[in-house]
Amino acid sequence: MLRFFVNLKIMGSITVLNKKIIVIILLFSFFTSALFAQKENYLKSTRLIKNQLKLTFKYKIDHVKFFTLKAYGGKIKYVYDIKNAILPRSKTLSKYKHPAVIAFRMGQFSKKYLRVVIESKQSHYKTYSIRGKVLTLNLPKVKKINKYSPIVIVDAGHGGYDIGASSGKLIEKKITLALALKLKKKLLHRGYKVFMTREGDTYKSLGERTDLANAKKGKIFISLHTNASPRRRNRKYVYKGLEIFYLRGKSRRARYSNRKVYIGAWKKKKSAELAKIIKTKMLASVRKKYIVIDKGVKRNNFWVLRGTKMPAILIENGYITDKYEGRRLTKDSYQNLLVQGIVSGVDSYFNRK
Repeated sequence: MLRFFVNLKIMGSITVLNKKIIVIILLFSFFTSALFAQKENYLKSTRLIKNQLKLTFKYKIDHVKFFTLKAYGGKIKYVYDIKNAILPRSKTLSKYKHPAVIAFRMGQFSKKYLRVVIESKQSHYKTYSIRGKVLTLNLPKVKKINKYSPIVIVDAGHGGYDIGASSGKLIEKKITLALALKLKKKLLHRGYKVFMTREGDTYKSLGERTDLANAKKGKIFISLHTNASPRRRNRKYVYKGLEIFYLRGKSRRARYSNRKVYIGAWKKKKSAELAKIIKTKMLASVRKKYIVIDKGVKRNNFWVLRGTKMPAILIENGYITDKYEGRRLTKDSYQNLLVQGIVSGVDSYFNRK
């Protein structure tokens, strides 16, 4: 009987001990679950405000690992790995649009990291900041675009029955039109407004050309031609190379005497400036692959230089009568180099880098 009471007492003690252990285990599991729950830092909300994307979490943000990746087509991927962050299924960034961002992406990269990727073609330095529960991602700023689009008048010399200079199968009107069309395309791509005096094999009088330029209120006028050596050659003169003309001034010629001429000092000054800049850029462009003679910047009273209100130049792109230069002038590769030089010169003239 005594042994029974002793055993009962021991069992009672064990029962009390078990209860204590159970309580301790319950408390431990509660605190550990609370601790782990706190580590599961859920994303609560997202906001796009101007050039900032704000991510708000349930708890303070532990750490953000940031790096960039270069992608195809000049793209840059800005990658943000947010430690101990959880992405709810309902949260997404696909609804957001920004002029400097190609795409917003977000996903659960691993159990420990939530990843945000911002894809852009523009680079920036101040990438992100953390304030407690809020992560602010700074987006690339939109580059300011110059809304001013200067009007450029492109004149393809000759046309129709007026074939211009020729040498064998080489005809000036065809070369000037090919150059003019290429020039128009490149200028449009650079943001200029372009009007051509002719876009096909049609005849336009000199008066019609300047009338169109003035009616369209062009800012500059560029006339494209090819040169030719005379029948009686001067042995001391080299009949090849590139030269550009701008306005001389008064003229005694009776042709177009009934029309108004524009020969003011401002126009002369700006025309000379345009001619010098474009000549420098054209030579720099073509001399990358070819030897080209610099025939300089000269003054003349061609009607297209006198009858236009705006600064005007006439470019002799080379001698069609020269064996080598004539062949070059028909090649797309050489024409592209000439045109690229002209476009670079126009950009410099208007301070458009």
